[in-house]
Amino acid sequence: MPDESAAGRVTRSLRQRLLSGELKPGEPLSQSRVAAEYGVSRMPVRDALQVLASEGLIDLSPTKAVVRDLSIAELQELYELREAVEPVLTRIAVPNVGRAQVTRMTMLVEAMEAGQEPAQWLESNVAFHSLIYTCADRPRMIEFVEHLRRQTDRYLYLHVGVFGELDHLHHEHRQILEAVRGGDAAATAELTRTHLATSHESILRHLIDHEAAQDQGPGMQHTARASARAAGETRA
Repeated sequence: MPDESAAGRVTRSLRQRLLSGELKPGEPLSQSRVAAEYGVSRMPVRDALQVLASEGLIDLSPTKAVVRDLSIAELQELYELREAVEPVLTRIAVPNVGRAQVTRMTMLVEAMEAGQEPAQWLESNVAFHSLIYTCADRPRMIEFVEHLRRQTDRYLYLHVGVFGELDHLHHEHRQILEAVRGGDAAATAELTRTHLATSHESILRHLIDHEAAQDQGPGMQHTARASARAAGETRA
């Protein structure tokens, strides 16, 4: 990306490291250290941190920047919002999806099924759903979904990169693809809602198990499991 600004380059790289889990929750991000690492002044680093804070990936104060913690409560809120908005966006978009988009979606599904690395898989996953959403011609809704998706990707990376259980996601992508190909907006919207709900439940289960494996205190585990039960009851 020869025309990319220093701030853009730092933002893009830090975002990928945050989403992949290379930068751990609670890890401090010193402006001077990041500037030295990327060979830039502190100004583009400051700009990059402000962007990442606006995306909900870090907590930023006048004195420090810290990688945002993974939170079961945040995960549930993010998915509740996505499950409310994305099926609506899908229903609007499907009548406008053309042959070129379906061809590209098919290629992305095949690439994901072929066994991509987690970072590549996430990029393909985003591109797959974005090909549908962009056909809705609803820029504010799309921007809102993109904002939610970026915050959710840290959790999805844990699911994809650590636990690697993808068969059910591949199957759901195929179902969505066929519904889009058939021009069935209602079916695609319902499949999208189900896709988000099952991803939410899988990530929540793994996050609870991950916390238990990290020897969290019993109070944390009890709260997590109570939250999981509450989420299930809400969706039932």
